[in-house]
Amino acid sequence: MTTTTHPTTALPASTGDTIPAWKGGSAYSATLTAAFALLTLSGLYLEFLAASHWAAGKLVLVLHLLGGALFTLALAPWLLSHVRSGPARSQRRLFTLLGWALLGKYLVVIATGLLMALPPALYLLGHIWFWRFETSDLLSFLHLWFSIAAALGVVTHLTLRHWKRAASPTGGHRPHSQP
Repeated sequence: MTTTTHPTTALPASTGDTIPAWKGGSAYSATLTAAFALLTLSGLYLEFLAASHWAAGKLVLVLHLLGGALFTLALAPWLLSHVRSGPARSQRRLFTLLGWALLGKYLVVIATGLLMALPPALYLLGHIWFWRFETSDLLSFLHLWFSIAAALGVVTHLTLRHWKRAASPTGGHRPHSQP
């Protein structure tokens, strides 16, 4: 393999190897990612630490409920537009499947969160109603573990999305030119 030097830069010319290209997202998607990270951290606090620090736990719970509602409202339109355009442009089957799995995890997290928020919302409206203990426990379990799975899915999704070989008819490699 021979390397030629470009006369103006004194850097080796391409040998056919490609370097992963950075594909940046929008500020909106970065905000959603950061919000989900904060919600995940506050949820872990509520699950594992709030019982022994309930004075702070009450505040974290209220912020988690409000943050979750705002996140859901912000995520819904973004997801709809993302789902409409993403799969059509995706050239990698595994990436597409992982993206759909991530979407499913988000839907479970949102649905279980809304279902768990229903009794406090009804209480604020003057109605007292609670899920059966087993139902509440199942919703909490699903919400926690699907949130953790979604957080890992986001990391995987962003890693695969933003660090990839450039798509081309030659599989991301330039054909070697013969001298």
